[in-house]
Amino acid sequence: MQDKRYAKGKIKLKKGEYQRSSNTFEYKWTDKNGKRHSVSAKTLPELRQKEAEITRDILDGINYDKLDVTINSYYELWKELKSGVRDSTFRSYTRPYERYIEGEFGKTKLRHVNYSRIVLFLKSLAKEKGLGINTIGKINLILSMILEVAVKDGVLRANPCRGAMKELQREHADEIKQVGALTFNEQRLFEEFLSRPGRYNRWYPVFTVMLWTGMRVGEVIGLQWEDIDFERNEIHVCHSLEYYDVGKDKGSTYAMNPPKTKTSIRTVPMLPRVKEAIFMEKERQEAFGVKCISDIDGFTNFVFLNDEGKVHSHKRLNYRLRTITEAINNEIRSEGSKYGVEVFPHIHNHMLRHSFATRMREAGTDIKATADILGHTDFKITLGIYTDASQEFKSREISILDDYYRKEAE
Repeated sequence: MQDKRYAKGKIKLKKGEYQRSSNTFEYKWTDKNGKRHSVSAKTLPELRQKEAEITRDILDGINYDKLDVTINSYYELWKELKSGVRDSTFRSYTRPYERYIEGEFGKTKLRHVNYSRIVLFLKSLAKEKGLGINTIGKINLILSMILEVAVKDGVLRANPCRGAMKELQREHADEIKQVGALTFNEQRLFEEFLSRPGRYNRWYPVFTVMLWTGMRVGEVIGLQWEDIDFERNEIHVCHSLEYYDVGKDKGSTYAMNPPKTKTSIRTVPMLPRVKEAIFMEKERQEAFGVKCISDIDGFTNFVFLNDEGKVHSHKRLNYRLRTITEAINNEIRSEGSKYGVEVFPHIHNHMLRHSFATRMREAGTDIKATADILGHTDFKITLGIYTDASQEFKSREISILDDYYRKEAE
């Protein structure tokens, strides 16, 4: 009978190693809580590689028992732990998870979750589901938040989502779109087009308010008449109207929420053109007998309404901006460029906020004041994200340096 402490071939076995009658190998050990564990392998080198990983886990304090827990289990735990987040923000996390992760990938045990597996999963979302790079980035962010809980629990050594998006970003660099701003001339064309009598004029008030206050779309469509102080020329931003999907095949609905952050509760100065636009909206509603019938979480008396007396949705406004873009480009094709604009860009709600911040920057306004108007917690956000420098602006700014040099040289 062969000595149990030697494998076939006279290789000495270490403590806890065994060779089965089938010639496969097994390693058994007891954790600090007295619980027995075992792993197996076809060869001794393969088994010892697993042993090394187990030893490393033990030294690093990894909770070996929980490695058999699935991603879905940690998702449920993450939902219980998540607090201090707006309902709309929370839903923006749960919906993508339940749609794209929970099914197959969510059943993966944590012991099998690693960097390469995350990257392959993200790539499958692009190839098989046809998702865009920005959507996949959000899914990776959600996964990362969930797995970070496992890291803090001592189940995972490091977060395998970290850096995973770089692989996709290299492959899909041409698909990554940055939120842009209208140039000065594009904005002039946009406003002039909407100000004319005709089918698009009814959208002038709401888009003018967005362009000249920098308010988020949810803040604008959630405005009530009592939020506007016409004597002081101020708009008080104290809530935001969200429009979200209830769930698969359940449609969408509205919810009134507090603004995005504490600094989002603010007072925005009302410029004359904004005041005029709001009065235009009021006159339109009175002329056509439009009365507010929307009652959302006890809020009513909304400023901007459709012809049925209901509040607008984010999606509807984005759709309208697409049709306006097409109409402007059709006009350019038939009549030629205006204000030097050859092709008018596709625009969306958030681009109007971005344009406001950029105009403020170009006008040389105080960056802290701009950040306060936008409701940012830090002016660095305003500088880093929301202010583009148009080519005209950059040319004007660099000419200041040229003028300075010429004067000093004289």
